[in-house]
Amino acid sequence: MSYSLTAISQTAKFPKGKYDEIIKYLDILPTRLVSFSNLSPEKAVDFQLDIDLSKTGFEGTPKEDIIEKVESTIKKTIKENSIDGVDLVFQKITAARKHKKLIVFDMDSTLIYQEVIEMIAALADVEAEVEAITTRAMNGELDFKQSLASRCALLKGIESSNLWESLKPRLKITNGAKELCQAMKASGCKLAVCSGGFLPLANYIKEQLGLDYAFANVLKTEVNEKGVEVLSGVTVGDIVDGSRKRQLLLQLAEENKIDIANTVAIGDGANDLLMMGAAGFGIAWNAKPKVQKEAPGCLNSDSLKDVLYIFGYNDVEIENLLKH
Repeated sequence: MSYSLTAISQTAKFPKGKYDEIIKYLDILPTRLVSFSNLSPEKAVDFQLDIDLSKTGFEGTPKEDIIEKVESTIKKTIKENSIDGVDLVFQKITAARKHKKLIVFDMDSTLIYQEVIEMIAALADVEAEVEAITTRAMNGELDFKQSLASRCALLKGIESSNLWESLKPRLKITNGAKELCQAMKASGCKLAVCSGGFLPLANYIKEQLGLDYAFANVLKTEVNEKGVEVLSGVTVGDIVDGSRKRQLLLQLAEENKIDIANTVAIGDGANDLLMMGAAGFGIAWNAKPKVQKEAPGCLNSDSLKDVLYIFGYNDVEIENLLKH
C-alpha cells in the first residue's frame, strides 16, 4: 500500500524556504519517499510514500499487523506538527482518489462565504444574537437542532414575500467553487449541496453551480394580523443536521450505485463531521478548530479549486477538464 502526502500552499505560491521545510518534514514521518510530482509550480506538490518499518519501532513485525496503527500515527503527527502557510493532506493511493463519483458540499461558509441565517437576522436587528448561536453550533458546543430552533425563533415576524429573491444577488460564491464543480462534472461526478441553511437559496446555488441535488431546511410562513406573509419562527419537515447530511450522502451513493470509496464530503462546521466520516474522504474547508482536528483532510487556501490537488490532479489535467 502506497500513500500520498499532498502539500498545498495556502497562498498563490509556497513562501520562500517552505519547499525545503516540507522536504525536511518528511523525516519525522515513519515513511520513505518513493517519488514526487509537482501538481502546480510553486503551489502544490504530491509525495508518494511507503511505510518504513525501520522508523516505526516495529521492525521485523509483518507490515499487515501494524498498518492501521502506523497510519493513525502518521495522521496524528500531521495534525500536531503543522507547517505555517501550508496544508498537508495524507491519504492512501487508490483508484478512487482520482475517480470521484459523488461530492456532497455544505453551503454556508463553504460554497458561499456567508451564513444565510445571519443575513436574514440582520433584517430584524438580531444578527449579533444569531451569530453567537451559530458560532457555538459550528464549533460543536451546541446541539444543531436546538440551535437552529433558537435562531429561527429570532426570525419570527420578518416579511417573507420577497425575502429569498432579495438575498440571492447578495450571495457570494466561494472563490474556486465554480471551477471545482465544472471540473468534477466534466469527470462524470455527481454533486450535491446538503445545507443546514434554507432550501430556496440552496436551490439557487444548485442552479448557479450546476449541481445535481440540493437539500436544506424549510422555514414556515404565516400571515400576520396585517395580512402580511411573515416567517413563523419555525421550520417544517426534516431538519438537515449532521445526521441527516450523513444519511443523504449514503442515500445518494446508493441511489446512484456509487461505491462509498468514491465519495467526498466538504464542509466547515461540526455538523459536517458525520458526513465526512461516512464518505470515502472528508475535507474541512477553512473550518472551525474542532473540525480541523477531526476531519480526514484540511484545506485552508483561498480557492476551492485547490481541492483538485487533493484528488491528485495537476494543472494541465485541471485545464483540460475545464475545457469541457
